[in-house]
Amino acid sequence: MDLSMCCSVCASNTGTGSAGKSAVRPMRRLPFDSLYRSGRRSFSMNVLIVDDEEHVREGIDLSIDWETFGVTGRYMAENGLEALEMMKTHRPAVMFCDMKMPVMNGIELLQKIREEGFDTHVIVISGYDDFEYTRATIKANGVDYILKPFRRKDVEEALHKALQVWKQRSDSKQSEAEREYVVRKADALLDGKKLASYVQGDIPLTAAVRKIFDKIGLSGQMLKIALILPKNRINIVERRFMMDDDLFSFSVENIAQYALGNQFSHYFCKLDDYQWLLLMGSGHSGMNGGNYNFHLERLKRAWQQTLQLDVLIGESKALSDLAHIHDVIGEAKNALLNGNVIAGAPERAGSVVSDLPALTDQQFLLKKAIEAGNKSFAAEILRKHVNAIRQRGTLQLKELQVCTMEANLLLSRWKQSAASPAGDAQAPSLPLWINNIDEWEQVLVNQVQLLIESLNPQASAGRGMEEIKDYLDNHFHEEISLTLLAEHFHFSPQYISKKFKDTYQITIVAYLTDIRMERAKALLANTTQSVSDIANQLGYEDENYFSKVFKKQFGVSPYPYRKQVHEIK
Repeated sequence: MDLSMCCSVCASNTGTGSAGKSAVRPMRRLPFDSLYRSGRRSFSMNVLIVDDEEHVREGIDLSIDWETFGVTGRYMAENGLEALEMMKTHRPAVMFCDMKMPVMNGIELLQKIREEGFDTHVIVISGYDDFEYTRATIKANGVDYILKPFRRKDVEEALHKALQVWKQRSDSKQSEAEREYVVRKADALLDGKKLASYVQGDIPLTAAVRKIFDKIGLSGQMLKIALILPKNRINIVERRFMMDDDLFSFSVENIAQYALGNQFSHYFCKLDDYQWLLLMGSGHSGMNGGNYNFHLERLKRAWQQTLQLDVLIGESKALSDLAHIHDVIGEAKNALLNGNVIAGAPERAGSVVSDLPALTDQQFLLKKAIEAGNKSFAAEILRKHVNAIRQRGTLQLKELQVCTMEANLLLSRWKQSAASPAGDAQAPSLPLWINNIDEWEQVLVNQVQLLIESLNPQASAGRGMEEIKDYLDNHFHEEISLTLLAEHFHFSPQYISKKFKDTYQITIVAYLTDIRMERAKALLANTTQSVSDIANQLGYEDENYFSKVFKKQFGVSPYPYRKQVHEIK
């Protein structure tokens, strides 16, 4: 499974079809050409030509410059019955339709179109100037009526009118669909917050909570609980998502839905930055321990293979109904808290281990390093402290949480005692549920450096964000990560991410994308380089992914964009 399935917007692939001959001739500029080239959204438009006479079908096909109108597929039928089948398959935006045909005539076809609710605009082309045909056209959502023999101008004007109406209706439907999506998304987020609040014991079991369980299909079922913690979250968010937590969460949730499938009822939601909750229903499909383990292992593999994300999972031993869910959540938490967070260390078997090294023993030196703004010395002290913890050979998550609370207490004290204009800002802190000693060390060093940077604004202002912006402007075609920027400019990744957005009102990821896409437009318009070469030149190894990003940015793929620019020239 490709990451682009979860954190990117995929371009729709629409094939072009033609059941007749197509004339190849120079493009003609029409006065209404801009209608189909304006806007950020590209349209996929099919046209169906229905007539029992082949020369009429070909005459219509050859009389129109289809690409000028943005038509991507053309299909032909000899009678109404054949046309009806094609409509079900290709969903044409416009249909040119004769009235007098064998098997199923035009009136019968238009009646079927109206009954089945096809959103196709009909242009009747007939040699019979009969009111009955005109009335049938109107009933079938028709927009024009052309008599044989027809002129090219008549056909073009009728098509233009039909596509205008179709575009307006499509825009309206898309806007409505987007509004409905936003509402559903907001409802889902609210439901997730309510459910998380209940699970964490912040609110009682109300009717609203029960309604959420009804909605997600878990009402009345016995539940298996799994609490999931990412082991290498900070590295993934920095390296693959440039500190965009929302995009990371979106990807994690999408992969979970893909991996778990629809074979049984389940619900996956985020409790906080480090805790995810998975509820699995027993249902009526004979779910047992082996089934649950199979799905959990599948989920772990999906995250690892797609994001290189490793996780720690704590499961409840027993199943529970909704009212007693907190008991089994306690079981899952205990399983996590007793787990070892030092990779490769043996499990504790009752042997005596040394006491945890105390960070408070280093607070004098650390305070001096922070006051002096010496990030390197502070990092050296912290790394020695973490190495002392590693040398114990084993460390349970509940012990690491004690270290976390101690570190947060000291960070808060240092923040409060510092005489700084930024003294009112929130003190840096470590998340309680970090469950990997290497990541804990990285976050601790970053938080102390962030504190130093916030307490020494003059030291930060010397470089400022302008140098980082200039670096991005000159190196946009290279592989850039927050870790690389942090090493180059001697700031913490979190500080760079936050300060850059505060300064320029745009994230680093979005800024890089804007630079690359503007450069791509220039190369497409002014060179003959292939799209693949341009993608590689801009730092994209995958041409398809480059094309998706380009289309998301400008509403059109690279090939059509280049063609449009050259036509205008």
